[in-house]
Amino acid sequence: MVSEDSQDLGQVKRLGIIGGMGPMATVLFLEMIISLTDAKSDQEHIPIVIEHCPEVPDRTGYIFDNNKPDPVPYIIDAAERLAVAGVSEIVIPCFTAHYFHDRIQDGVGIPIINGIDETVLYLKDRGIRAAGVMATDGTVKSDLYGHTLSEKGIDCIYPDSDMQRRLMSVFYDYVKACVPVEADMFYDICESLKAAGAETMILGCTELSVAWREIKAPGGHTPYDITDAMEILAKKCVRAFGRLKDESASGG
Repeated sequence: MVSEDSQDLGQVKRLGIIGGMGPMATVLFLEMIISLTDAKSDQEHIPIVIEHCPEVPDRTGYIFDNNKPDPVPYIIDAAERLAVAGVSEIVIPCFTAHYFHDRIQDGVGIPIINGIDETVLYLKDRGIRAAGVMATDGTVKSDLYGHTLSEKGIDCIYPDSDMQRRLMSVFYDYVKACVPVEADMFYDICESLKAAGAETMILGCTELSVAWREIKAPGGHTPYDITDAMEILAKKCVRAFGRLKDESASGG
């Protein structure tokens, strides 16, 4: 016999997260969701099921060389496990993985939230005319942000080749290796984008959100306008599954 409580449990709306790309970014994403939720008790927080999948092959590596292992079957496999767990929507806090969004969505019967679309809509609402994009080589090569920004009438500015190399070092030599990021390296990239006409700098990779938390000045003051795409994605999830604590906070 199924109890009334069990029937209620089956009706709980759950968010599914496909994480592990990278691991620290997944931890920060969950922390963002929890801290942004207007909740006075445990029971008012969002029910979440996480598939932590660090085994997913490198997304940038595959974008540059399709002979390397394809990450999509791994991500779809994780999504299928989330479906069995009863989630109603899925989010992937890895923006390079958004390159495969359509392939993943076609293989999954549950809606997948698109963080790049959400970020660009936020910038459009702010009236931004030119945005600098700090992201992986794979995201830059595929022009994921550029296409979507252009559709909304926003110029997309990428770092020059030297700054892009330094940015990739932030991802692989620092954040993924759990080494503290040097603030000067981060700000040099921001300055080059600002000099090229960017009104805001999009943290277009979840590893950059991790780095940003480590280096930004106490109290939140910074010399640059920063748009944290992962924070925008977290706020989208909170609005969809719970109550957002502060709509006026930066980042969406």
